[in-house]
Amino acid sequence: MIPPALSQENVVRTPGVLEMADVSRSTEVHGLAEVPDALGIPETLTACRAAFFSTEEDFVTQGPEPSDGNPIISDGDLLGPGCVVFARNRELLAVFKSEQDLGLDAADVVDADRSLVAFSTELDDPLGRFTAGDLLVTNGAVIPNRALLANFEIETRSDLGLDAVHFVGDPNRITKFLDYASEVGRDQWLDNPGMLPQMLEEYGIEVWFSTEGTAPEIEKPLFLDGDLLSAQGGIVAENALLLSSAVPAGIPDRGVDFGLDAVTADRSGNRQLIHFSTEILYRGELAFSDGDVLLLGDGVVCTNGDLTACFEPKTKELGLDALSLALGRGERPPCGAAIIRVGGMPVGNINSEGLANGWSATTPPFEAFDSPFGGSVEILGLMPSCEECERFKVEYGEWSTPTTPPDPASFKPLTDSFKEWTFVWPSLWVRVDRVPDSEGWLDIICDSDPLMGGLYCPWNTGGKNGKYSLRLTVESVGGVEQVSSPVVVVIDNTPPTAILNLSGTPSCGDITIGDTVTGEIIATDEHFYSYQLSYRCGLHPACPGSILPVRKYAGVSDQGDAGLTFTWDTSGLPPCGYEILLEVWDRTIVNNGRGWGEPGYAHRSIDYDFFCLEAAE
Repeated sequence: MIPPALSQENVVRTPGVLEMADVSRSTEVHGLAEVPDALGIPETLTACRAAFFSTEEDFVTQGPEPSDGNPIISDGDLLGPGCVVFARNRELLAVFKSEQDLGLDAADVVDADRSLVAFSTELDDPLGRFTAGDLLVTNGAVIPNRALLANFEIETRSDLGLDAVHFVGDPNRITKFLDYASEVGRDQWLDNPGMLPQMLEEYGIEVWFSTEGTAPEIEKPLFLDGDLLSAQGGIVAENALLLSSAVPAGIPDRGVDFGLDAVTADRSGNRQLIHFSTEILYRGELAFSDGDVLLLGDGVVCTNGDLTACFEPKTKELGLDALSLALGRGERPPCGAAIIRVGGMPVGNINSEGLANGWSATTPPFEAFDSPFGGSVEILGLMPSCEECERFKVEYGEWSTPTTPPDPASFKPLTDSFKEWTFVWPSLWVRVDRVPDSEGWLDIICDSDPLMGGLYCPWNTGGKNGKYSLRLTVESVGGVEQVSSPVVVVIDNTPPTAILNLSGTPSCGDITIGDTVTGEIIATDEHFYSYQLSYRCGLHPACPGSILPVRKYAGVSDQGDAGLTFTWDTSGLPPCGYEILLEVWDRTIVNNGRGWGEPGYAHRSIDYDFFCLEAAE
């Protein structure tokens, strides 16, 4: 699960240093790969300039000749910065003395100096020493798939494959763990798969990975092959969170699991720096191929053609099976703009229709079910460089129809003043006045609320209903503006309809015990969640009861019930004054939260009637 908030500390980029092991591969990577311009890699592709990767297909390089003189590049070879073949498949498998190219399905370059690479193959070892789902290391370590999944409650201990891998933690500790793992035989891991999470905890590191298969059961899988998992157990990021809200990613709510074919991030485990590729392509508004490098929630960082351009292949789409980046300050522009949270929900949990699903990033958390937003909606942007960026603004645009997004020129800035917590002294935080100018610009506060940890701006949506797009703009000290991808949200400030009509029962009148009360209800809303019809009397203790059981929504098209009749038999009830109460809730997240309990949403409408129940004479 994504942490409730990003602190300023874990958003700061920490340059890493990787140096190629072979002198003939003279590229040195210092956060941004220092790649000569002659190699033809555009300066803007900072993240991909530092990439180690493998393609899904074999190809012939028309560009630089590999050091071994073989122009054929296999889908099992690991390519590296500077347009080099960092390691042939046979080199990766040298310790296993494999005579076959078994492909490359995942890779993490842990230490380029030592050529220490953790990886998986596409094919099982013909001699049975490992499977395509096992995590291999160039030092000879073999960690079985079953050990990676030890902390997941999977009854059938089948091999689910291994599509992506990334180590998190101090590089020295990772290296020491892999040295230890090389001394542990595969059978020992299989005999005690729970040893892996224990050892990871002891070394203070983590393994993120994805599988090729989906965990059972089909009706309610524990995880999907598009989810990023943790070897400690649990999901680091669901497929729906990895991809933009404009992409229909996520099962069952958004419709499609796009798979997870490669993944990397920095060693600190900053989830906002997760780069990845998918199993399938998408041709929608934010199109991408299964070979492009994507950034969590933000779309394409560089295309597959950008990655492979220097090799001059005869096609621009070769797929992407493995990815490992030396991430430093250049993985995103210093003033890169990205909205990461709206109304308490991570943007990855907001689907392309603008409705939120899943758990919030607030404390305490709450769960959303195809939920729109209402009231005061907090908007949080990723904190940029405080040294190089000066101000930001948030704008909104209204969709003219449910399928017609706003014209970019029609966006309006948020200009309402508000208060924000800011750091003054150790353990001392004060609320300061924040007053945007007429264009919505606000100075960046570097020492902002640690629980929010980003560019904070509330949106008063009072009186608004419908579909909107939000965008964030960050301006550098030099006046250069970076605009985020839009985030679509549905705003609903209209309370539900609740109407109770009794038939033949006098309002505030008298009826006799044993009489049957009949009536009709209207319990509807465009974003209906639930209703209940109940009664209660004035006795002590009270005598509450249900006339109609709680009825919950069945899907986004369910708008409740209108003209529903009911019958209530009063036999056996004590004589007293009674109230019949109809309560209707919608699914709207109001003021960035929802109440606990059931039904529990903030928008509630009620209707009621009173009468006296008397004993028969």
